[in-house]
Amino acid sequence: MKQRFLDVILVCTSVVIAGCDAGGGSSSSSSSSAAVSDRYLYVASGICHSGTGNTTFTAATSSNIVYRLSLTTGAREVVADYWSAPSLAGDSPASIVNIDSDYMYILVESATAANRRIDKVEKLPAGGRTNFYNNAAAFTTVMRDMYIDGASNIIFSKSAAIELVTAAQTRPQNPYINPTGAPCTPAVTLISKVVPLSNGKVVFLHSNTAQNKIGVFAAAGGTACQTSTAPPNAASFPTAAFYDAANLKLIVAYSGNATTTDLNSIYAYTVNETTGVLSGAQKIYDAANYPATQNFLLYGVSEMVYDSTNSVVYIATAISTATTVVNYAIEKFTYTPSLIGVTNTSVLTRVGSTPFYNYGNDTKCISKMMIAD
Repeated sequence: MKQRFLDVILVCTSVVIAGCDAGGGSSSSSSSSAAVSDRYLYVASGICHSGTGNTTFTAATSSNIVYRLSLTTGAREVVADYWSAPSLAGDSPASIVNIDSDYMYILVESATAANRRIDKVEKLPAGGRTNFYNNAAAFTTVMRDMYIDGASNIIFSKSAAIELVTAAQTRPQNPYINPTGAPCTPAVTLISKVVPLSNGKVVFLHSNTAQNKIGVFAAAGGTACQTSTAPPNAASFPTAAFYDAANLKLIVAYSGNATTTDLNSIYAYTVNETTGVLSGAQKIYDAANYPATQNFLLYGVSEMVYDSTNSVVYIATAISTATTVVNYAIEKFTYTPSLIGVTNTSVLTRVGSTPFYNYGNDTKCISKMMIAD
C-alpha cells in the first residue's frame, strides 16, 4: 500500500524567504497564513528526467505531490497529493501551468496509460480537483511538460510528440507537432521540455542518446522543424530551459552522467524569433568548474523557472554527482543577462550558502516549477 508522506513544520530563521537559506524539504504549513496577494513558487514533485544515464525516481517512488512555497513567508502548502483520493493508482504529476488567480492545470502521468490526463485544480491547500481532459488518442506515451499559449490552448509534450488541446477541450491536430522531418531527424523519442517564444513558436528539448537536440517549430506545428541546434557535447542532454523574452535569450540546462566539461552545464543562446535560429552560444555554468571557478554544484538539472519580476531563477538539481540520483534540492540565483558574453560566470549568482529549499520526501523529484499568485 502506498503511504502518504508526513508533513513537518518549516522553521525559517528569516521572515522573508528571499533571505532564508535553510528551506528544508518535506516541510509544511497546516494553514494558509499568506496574504491574498502573495506570490508562490509552485512545485510539481513527480517523475522527472535528468539526462540519459542518470537514474531518477519512478511513479512508485516519487513524491507525487504539488505544493507551493510562499515567497513572502516561506510557508509550504500542499495543493494536490497524488497518493490520496481522488487520485488513481500510479498517478504522478509531470507538469503544472497557471490558469488564473484561482486555478491551475496539472499534467498527470500514470503507470496506467488510460489514466493519463489533465486535472483542473484549485490553487488552495488540498484544492478541489476535476478531470479537465482525458483522451486516449492524445495520451499515447509518457507525459513530460506543458504550457498555455496566447490563445489559451494547452500545449503538452509526450515522449514522441507535442499535443494541442483547446480551452473547449478539442484536439484540432493529430498531433500538433510530430517532429519526424528534417532538420530534427532522426526520429524523436524523448521530448523533455517545451518552451514558447513570444510569437507562438515552440522550442522543444530532445534528450536521448544520438538524438539530443533543441528544435524550433512554427506556431502552426506540423512535422518539419524550422531549426535544430546540437548540444555542446554528445553526452550532454537538454533537460530544462526558460525564455528571457525581454533579452531574446533562451537559457538551457544540459544534464549528463559525469562532471566532465559540458555534460552538466547551462548555456545561453540568442534567439531570432523570426527564423527560430539559436546563435551566439555562451556557457554560463559548467559543473566541471566546481568548485574552482563557480562555487555551487548543479548536476542532473530537471527544471528551471525564471521570475522576471525579481530577476531570479530557481533551479532543481540533484544533491550529488551519483548517477543513481538520491534526491533534489531547489537552488535560487540572481540572473543578470547583461553579463552574458561579458562575464559568463557571473550571470547566475547563488543566493545564500545553502539551498533555497532543501531535499526531503517532497523533492523526489522536481518535474516542474512555476511562479504564480
